Amino acid sequence: MKYKFKKGQVKSFLKRLHINQAGVAFIEFAFVMPIITLITVGTLEIGMTMISTILLEGAISEASRSGMTGYVADGKTREEYINDLLVEKTFGMIDLSNLVVHQKVYEDFGDVGLPEPFTDTDADGSYTPGIDSYADMNCNDQWDSEVGTDGIGGPGEVVLYEATYDANFMTGFFSKMISDEDGKIRLTASTVIQNEPYGTPAPGCVVEEKT
Repeated sequence: MKYKFKKGQVKSFLKRLHINQAGVAFIEFAFVMPIITLITVGTLEIGMTMISTILLEGAISEASRSGMTGYVADGKTREEYINDLLVEKTFGMIDLSNLVVHQKVYEDFGDVGLPEPFTDTDADGSYTPGIDSYADMNCNDQWDSEVGTDGIGGPGEVVLYEATYDANFMTGFFSKMISDEDGKIRLTASTVIQNEPYGTPAPGCVVEEKT
């Protein structure tokens, strides 16, 4: 048996439906919830990134201050002591498998970040092996785009400490937007210090002009 609406019932039903407010709050919440979630997670992601940066900068500063004194812990090399100090000062919040620490040694602050000087014989704007001559500042028999040498230096030498950390995101919300292709964001911290004169400096190399 088919039910037939009486005259005016449809109009009355639509009128009641129009003024019915039941479930409105739930529908509004369904629209707003994704936005609230996105903002909350984004705030947490940014907060964790900032904390990681602060910890990294603090750790590299502490490591450089210890390195400049020449202090060596019992049973450890200076490199091992500095790396252990980085672990301690980041309170376990840094994934050490994603942390890389470099130290470069220079004779002077003005040398940091500079390439070895060369004579541009072929005038191409860059060093060409076998054609251009260069000053072998670090005595390793090759032209380098950085005059510094790896290590933590000796008495009175200038040392660049640089830490690079590939931080993981907690979620995938922002990894595609602001991270690299591996879903990580690269954080760096660096400082340049001069070691204290805690001993006898090692003899420097003799700079020669080479090709």
